[in-house]
Amino acid sequence: MSGQGARKDKVFYKDVAAAQGVMAVLFLLLVPLVNMFGPGYQRTASMLHGLGASLTLLLSTYAMHAYYGYARGSGTAKKKLQQRLLLTNVLTLGTIVTANWLYAGYQAPDGASEWLKLHAPAGHWVLMEYKEFVALMAFPFGTAASVLLWRMPEDAGGEAAVIRYIVGMLLTLLWFCLLVGFAFGIMLAKWKMV
Repeated sequence: MSGQGARKDKVFYKDVAAAQGVMAVLFLLLVPLVNMFGPGYQRTASMLHGLGASLTLLLSTYAMHAYYGYARGSGTAKKKLQQRLLLTNVLTLGTIVTANWLYAGYQAPDGASEWLKLHAPAGHWVLMEYKEFVALMAFPFGTAASVLLWRMPEDAGGEAAVIRYIVGMLLTLLWFCLLVGFAFGIMLAKWKMV
């Protein structure tokens, strides 16, 4: 009876965690959707970029969870990680494309760049230039991790542990770059609205 009660508790806590995750994702995805109805001439690009950035960050976090099983040597976790990482890389590339679409408006003579350079030059250099450089690094890190995962043979022997470690480092760097880009992008969007 006590073993069965413990299993029911585990299922309950799993359900609560899943419900919290779904609510967080829904509310997080509402942030970029608000841009569709807000002021500005690049609403579509802003919405696509915000959704892409949000989904990419969420999916990279999901990929990190698949990494834990892969790091322990699970073959099924490797397949999950390959798929999640491939999708993360595709979303990263799409987010970069929409960011370049927005960058043209940002650098326009009456764009946010001019306002930031006049009123908060440090904000421009840190929020925009540093953010863009760091966020662009996510794609090479993700691509390198993906190539290692797809090219590593199943029977790599002693090298498998080293490759798993390198993939973990690349995933951590990917996630960090996406997080910096996301957080600083929200700050920049907030400043642009002022």
